[in-house]
Amino acid sequence: MARQLRIEFEGAFYHITSRGNQRERIYFEDGDRDSFLEILKRTKERYGYHLHAYVLMDNHYHLMVETPKANISQTMQNINTSYTVYINKKHRRSGHLFQGRFKGMIVDKDEYLVTLSRYIHLNPVRAGVVQKPEEYKWSSYGFYIDSSNKDTLVNTGDTLSMFSGKKRQAVKAYKEFVDRGIGKEDNPLKDVEAGILLGRISFKERIKALLEKRKEDEEIPQIKRLRNTIPIDRVIETCCRYYDKGSEELLRRRNGERGMAIYLSKLFSGEKNIKIGKYFGIKGPAVSNIIKAMEGRMETDKRLKSKIENLKMRVINEE
Repeated sequence: MARQLRIEFEGAFYHITSRGNQRERIYFEDGDRDSFLEILKRTKERYGYHLHAYVLMDNHYHLMVETPKANISQTMQNINTSYTVYINKKHRRSGHLFQGRFKGMIVDKDEYLVTLSRYIHLNPVRAGVVQKPEEYKWSSYGFYIDSSNKDTLVNTGDTLSMFSGKKRQAVKAYKEFVDRGIGKEDNPLKDVEAGILLGRISFKERIKALLEKRKEDEEIPQIKRLRNTIPIDRVIETCCRYYDKGSEELLRRRNGERGMAIYLSKLFSGEKNIKIGKYFGIKGPAVSNIIKAMEGRMETDKRLKSKIENLKMRVINEE
């Protein structure tokens, strides 16, 4: 089995999932879920992580975890091992409970905290288990919508503060935000790169810089995929074909098509802004501004985001 990437640093933010072996159940009764939550409380106290959200389904779980210490591997090993020992002893079984190691994805907290929280809390709704997230007992959603809840297992403050500085208003706004997601195809995980990174270009650059420090013998498939860049020339050629434009017109004309070409050049090449700017006749800071503007527009303009996704697939497939 290929090794799963572990990117660990102080303050790292993760989306964690772990599935049952051969997709079989990992929780056989409500008492099992209670015991799993007790393990979360114990390990949270021991390792000092912040749990921002969770959901416990029949054959898998989702956690949204932040680690003030660089210790996600140690934390998750303790959680899964402790729970496996408990299940095997209680239900008189043996062997593996989980399907390999946990799957960990490093996430841009500033960009995806709120949408990922909603995605996790709507999991039981998407699965058809309940119609509303508050009807499902085994998620952290109850911690969010009950402003009088004093339990310290889940850290709700960061997420709620994105909606209001006053708790009651924040709770109301968060609930409305989650309700708006019911029935919609809003999966933030579709933007994941190489199966391990979810975030803005600037965030991905910072993480890739950390990966560059790893030794060659530590490399695993996820890192190699991140390092397989596509030259700027190739990106521009694909954009020209997509828009049926000559390279001179695409490179020099100040419009949205040029902005997308700049954005994709950065995304796929990983080159410094000053080098990308030379292709388009602009300076490095201008490239940075265009990228930030594109990322901002993508948050609200679904049509633009769809076009960029189509272009991304063309660049990848023609590479």
